[in-house]
Amino acid sequence: MSAILALATVIALMLVGLIRRSRHSLSAATPVIVKRYIHPGHAWVRETEDGDVLVGIDDFAQSLIGTIDALELPRLLRKVEQGKVAWKIRHGSRTVPIVCPVSGRVIEKNEMVLAHPALVNSSPYGDGWLIRVKPRRLPAQLHNLITGKSAQQWLDGARAQLARFFSGTPALMYQDGGVMLTDLADRCSDEEWENLVGEFFLVDQDTKQH
Repeated sequence: MSAILALATVIALMLVGLIRRSRHSLSAATPVIVKRYIHPGHAWVRETEDGDVLVGIDDFAQSLIGTIDALELPRLLRKVEQGKVAWKIRHGSRTVPIVCPVSGRVIEKNEMVLAHPALVNSSPYGDGWLIRVKPRRLPAQLHNLITGKSAQQWLDGARAQLARFFSGTPALMYQDGGVMLTDLADRCSDEEWENLVGEFFLVDQDTKQH
């Protein structure tokens, strides 16, 4: 009788293990959908489980700027405002001010990206995030941002807008195969670059002084 009981116990434990592994496998195979919001100035924001948000720049922005050489991120505990310049990105002699997608207070800077700025190019939505913010009025401010299919359509529109921007010199924008050049900033004149920054990053000469 004891042998039967022992065998039944072993079988029960094996079944529990199989069920757990099956559930883990199913969970690992199920993709995690991350909801990301994009500001028209090409910065993104993503909520975290603890109620803070991570902030970075989108793929279009990093492609437009080119290889990122340095970042000027806001100091810890500094207040940032939605639609106001919060940090700057440098590529060669070009410096691009970026407006913040949300209001709040900076509680963390991504030290890894400060040490290796090109992470923004290789992983703009992942390891290349820039700052963590304790947001305020977030639910209301999310209504000013773009997400989901609308965000993808808007980015497609931005690429079309860029093509129109260089309609007089199409070779400036694309390499063979129609892929956007990664060193576009280096190929622009100073005037072209100033106009491009104003049009796509929503900053002008007055804004840059803040």
